[in-house]
Amino acid sequence: MTEIILRNVAKRFLLPDREVSALEGIELTLPTGSFTALIGPSGCGKSTLLRLVADVLRPSEGEIRIGANAPSVARRKHEIGFVFQEASLLPWRNVLGNVCLPIEVARVPATRDPKALVHMVGLAGFEEARPAQLSGGMQQRVAIARALALDPKVLLMDEPFGALDEITRQRMNLELLRIWKSTGTTAVLVTHSISEAVFMADTVLVLSANPGRIAHRIEVDMPRPRRLEMMRQLAFNALENEVRAALFDDSGAVA
Repeated sequence: MTEIILRNVAKRFLLPDREVSALEGIELTLPTGSFTALIGPSGCGKSTLLRLVADVLRPSEGEIRIGANAPSVARRKHEIGFVFQEASLLPWRNVLGNVCLPIEVARVPATRDPKALVHMVGLAGFEEARPAQLSGGMQQRVAIARALALDPKVLLMDEPFGALDEITRQRMNLELLRIWKSTGTTAVLVTHSISEAVFMADTVLVLSANPGRIAHRIEVDMPRPRRLEMMRQLAFNALENEVRAALFDDSGAVA
């Protein structure tokens, strides 16, 4: 079981002149194999929440569990994969070399064939290409393959497609859903796109601002596999409007 559990989690940062509360009272259970999207205004703590789960940050109070383990244990067991907004590939390494990097750093036997991962993300034939020879979408494919190199149970993604054009972004959404389905990971996606959140997720969590709290939980009752034509359906538009209403008050201001 690799469900993600947060119980009364808070995170505060100490600045030179004051303490800032980024998150308060976060209560969540994300089931094994689920896909959850986090959305909310800038500065509401979405990325902070992701980094708490990844053990990049420690909570000020509360408890986090990945399966039966604390995030620190899950990280040491290589159960967490993380994809950032920027691919951050090593420019002197080729595609295959970048995918192999976590295996080399961890000094553990490969649990997945790196070449198979390159094929899985649709880059067969580009194993020897350098990052500068790849488009932004292709670089993000490499970043996803790298995050999966140690066969993690949890995949955390912080706006991985935010810098891409809309056409490429939608193609990458489809690719990510295919990869997620084939790996069975528990996925959490931070996004600023309402349509992306609805299209990708089983559940959309809307965070409020200052401090971040789970203000709304919206279940996406749409069949899988998801197809782009679903975005033209009334049910999809209704879900978008529900998320939009959760994000904005009647005046159009961020809620």
